[in-house]
Amino acid sequence: MNLTRALEVALPDIPARKLAESYPRADPGMTFREHMEDGKPVVRIYVPSVAGMYSLDKSQWELVRLFDGKRSYEEIAKMYSQENGVEYDAESVREFAAGLEAGEFWYKSAQEKNVQLMQLTREERKRKLKGKNIWADLSDVDFPAFNPDRFVTWLHDKTKFIYTPWFTIVSLIGLFISGAITVAHWSQIWQDSVNFFLWKRSWTDIFYLYTVGLAVVAVHELAHAHACKHYGGRVPAMGFALVYLLPAFYTDTTEGFVHGTFTQRLTISFAGVWSEMLLYIVATPIWWGTTPGTPLHNAAYFVMILCGFMNVIVNWNPLMKLDGYYMLCDIVGINNLKEDSTAYTAAWVKKNIWRLPVDVPYVPRQRRFMFVLYALASGAYSYTVLYVMASFTGNIARSVSLEWGFIPELGVAALIFRSRIRLLVNFMKFLYLDKKDRIRAWFTPRHTAMTTAVVGVLLAIPVWKESVAGKFVLQPVDEAVVRAHMPGRVSNIYVREGESVAKGTALASLSNITQQSNLDDAQARVLLTSAKAREAELHYRGYGDALAEKERSTRQYAQLSDMNAALELKAPLAGTVITPKVQDQLGAYLKAGTEFLEIADLSRMKARIYSSEYDLYKIRTGATAKLQLDGMLRRRNGEVSLVSARPTEPPPGADEETDKGSRSEPQQYYFVDIVLENPGNELKPGMTGIARVYGSRRSIGGMALEDIKNFWGRKLW
Repeated sequence: MNLTRALEVALPDIPARKLAESYPRADPGMTFREHMEDGKPVVRIYVPSVAGMYSLDKSQWELVRLFDGKRSYEEIAKMYSQENGVEYDAESVREFAAGLEAGEFWYKSAQEKNVQLMQLTREERKRKLKGKNIWADLSDVDFPAFNPDRFVTWLHDKTKFIYTPWFTIVSLIGLFISGAITVAHWSQIWQDSVNFFLWKRSWTDIFYLYTVGLAVVAVHELAHAHACKHYGGRVPAMGFALVYLLPAFYTDTTEGFVHGTFTQRLTISFAGVWSEMLLYIVATPIWWGTTPGTPLHNAAYFVMILCGFMNVIVNWNPLMKLDGYYMLCDIVGINNLKEDSTAYTAAWVKKNIWRLPVDVPYVPRQRRFMFVLYALASGAYSYTVLYVMASFTGNIARSVSLEWGFIPELGVAALIFRSRIRLLVNFMKFLYLDKKDRIRAWFTPRHTAMTTAVVGVLLAIPVWKESVAGKFVLQPVDEAVVRAHMPGRVSNIYVREGESVAKGTALASLSNITQQSNLDDAQARVLLTSAKAREAELHYRGYGDALAEKERSTRQYAQLSDMNAALELKAPLAGTVITPKVQDQLGAYLKAGTEFLEIADLSRMKARIYSSEYDLYKIRTGATAKLQLDGMLRRRNGEVSLVSARPTEPPPGADEETDKGSRSEPQQYYFVDIVLENPGNELKPGMTGIARVYGSRRSIGGMALEDIKNFWGRKLW
């Protein structure tokens, strides 16, 4: 039995004439308070029977207070005129009451509601009954709400210390510590977040994200209710909903906004954001101190992301209708900033650009630029967030099927953007109906030929650059490994990791007792044979043999000197020492050929990407490239220095993508080296990122013909 039928059976029918003869009255349970907006007194009223909030000026509020359900319009007009000294007739009072009736302001008893409901048409009844299915619209699935006021009152009595100054100071200290931990490990957090977005995580992470997200959203809304209770407002309703199947809670804190001052309203709006920051303060040290891969570590990581990074760019951001938006509305004194700015901007564009017969809502001159700027920024940001959600779904789907993963992605995008697509279609219909006669009249044979020529020229203009992208790991262009040429023990090390050295700079010295002893013996033999040679020369006896012995010992000494000089290791090129913990090798024994350290010239770096055989024709030596490194916002310029002449081993992950794509034949890959300058040695070996190599410019028509030719040549020949 549906609601309409139950009312028909349970409640007696009241003639419509009796309803028409009754007079409006204000809800006896309404709450109100006077505020100042734009320098004028305004009364905010909360009507619990319809869960609505209304704003009236002081004179309108004085008139509303006279409606008690018994006084006629003539009596109210007379009383209002006497009290305020302003002439007000009964017809004006009737129009004022009708305007509030359209907004469902006036109080209605159960019988009056029943009569109003019974007067609906059959089609309207069917539409309302159809709307009873909560799963009819997956973009917004609302579950029945409950009254949490008693629980919130109990919780507030136990935890009202959170509004004390000492708790705020402790929280700010904790926020500083957690922020420092985040900054210190930002590269790791960012890489984990990117991997999650690209879906390089396990399916268990979806469970963690959904569960943690549900808990975080519940705490967020409970914090709004807590602040509302702190400032004297009731919390009559709290409910659960699914927005695009993502968990969401909602809380009725209207009484707090009616009773609260400007500062108190800001606090109520800020409470949800602050509660997430408190969760972030607790979760960050847990993530930092627990073992990676454990359930507690993973849960803490998701709390960090949702309550830290996402909290700032989503909840604090005033461009979406979340906490930051409502705080901005209170600050600027415009309750419906997004709707009003969007309506004004859209109507202005339709009227002044598309020349459509629409009315532009009136906006004060000083607000117009702000409205346009906010509408454009808000729309761009909102669509970006929705696009990221659709892309994330596509990344998950492509992990299952590379070729067909775009179908779920397009499905989610259609679900998210369907209302906007519908508005776009309606706008295009409106535009077509308004312009069709003018367009048909304009397309004469001459104009048609001119338009065809212009379109042909546009299709032939080379405006698009072909490109090939791939992941890379940075390496130095010039690097050298310093090895021990002679065995010995490291006795001195003159450099450290990261130190710049010139070519020929001494890096370390080795000691070899045997080698030093042999050198000393050779030196003694040189001195001895030299003395014998001088003596033989003076006595003219055996001089030839003595001279030969001297030369032999001299050559042996020179050879041993060179070998001894090899015990001192020198830099073969100018560069930077990139071997970590070089000083730890002090005292170590090195065999001949053992690697000691590595030196690299960091002024020029090399990035190697891999291109499939299908894209290799787009790349030429000397082509320009753009490199985006992970963790750096600024892009770098590079140049292709080498394209391999023969296939090489496929890059990591290529085989997996091939399997997911169900390709019948494996692809061949060729490596492409990109050289980029590195002034200041800001880039380091091992940094990763994505490089894009640009080929020649192509026209749209040329690319279309190229695709057709490739399809014919590869598939149909």
